[in-house]
Amino acid sequence: NLPAITGLTPAGKAMRRYSPQYRSPPRRGYGGRGRSPPRRGYGGRREQGSGSLLVRNIPLSCRPEDLRVPFERFGPVRDVYLPKDYYTREPRGFAFVEFVDPYDASDAQYHLNHTVFCGREITVVVASESRKRPDDMRNRARIR
Repeated sequence: NLPAITGLTPAGKAMRRYSPQYRSPPRRGYGGRGRSPPRRGYGGRREQGSGSLLVRNIPLSCRPEDLRVPFERFGPVRDVYLPKDYYTREPRGFAFVEFVDPYDASDAQYHLNHTVFCGREITVVVASESRKRPDDMRNRARIR
């Protein structure tokens, strides 16, 4: 049996409560959250340690060097890969940017998502799968 806790009603009368006083949990998050990136794991579900980003809507004329420059502001980039169509050898309009440190990838995603690159608004998300090799794509084409 819990002791009675007394408080005052808005009219100033005594009020009895039989449950402990409710206190809201401490605030979590990033204060006003200016433009600072979240600490770890931005983007919800992702494997721990994934430093690879998928960049969508890049121009077909884009080269890996062009894409590397804005991303290297956030940390060392291990690899930039622009997939091409297996048969036509034309770029497919998206790229993978792999960072050495996963936190740098999170930082780059936060700051570069929905920015304009070469006249197009790019979308940057954490890559859910590792990059595929040409052999994987050949095998996939045979199955279909």
